[in-house]
Amino acid sequence: MSSNFGNVHNVKAPEVPEKIPHLKLREIKEIIKKEYNYKIPEKTDIDPEGERLAGKYAQEKFNSDFIFITHYPWKEKPFYTMPDPENSEETCGFDLIFKGMEITTGSQRIHLYDKLIENMKKKNIKPDGMEFYLNSFKYAMPPHGGWGMGSERIIQQMLGLESIKQAILFPRDVKRLSP
Repeated sequence: MSSNFGNVHNVKAPEVPEKIPHLKLREIKEIIKKEYNYKIPEKTDIDPEGERLAGKYAQEKFNSDFIFITHYPWKEKPFYTMPDPENSEETCGFDLIFKGMEITTGSQRIHLYDKLIENMKKKNIKPDGMEFYLNSFKYAMPPHGGWGMGSERIIQQMLGLESIKQAILFPRDVKRLSP
């Protein structure tokens, strides 16, 4: 049974380039400030307006609805995120922006027990009580990564919806806490 969802809702599947463009967070911040005269607030890695402008830049510069933003600050990422071997102040983390909105976030993870413990100590996280997690790293863990994707964000962007609430079956807000 085929679906005509796209025809009913006038949706066209996005064209995903063979190679999605990517820029480091510090680079996209500089570009946004220079090209669009917008300074991303200091208290955030990238705010929604910064994401929108990164998406605009990706479209203008690379003719792409997608752009990866990489190398987020180490101090703002979880203890298991791999620090960049070339710059320990940054991580091997990323966000995928689609039409100016983050839809995916992820990173390479620390897979070596000693490095994981070292990173936990640097972040003042006590290993006590985390043995269930740490024990699997003692006996060998392959290099790996993890990521999360916001399906509602993808739907919002593909359908051109004004609010993410329109893409969620049972949206919650200050006026609605249960279905």
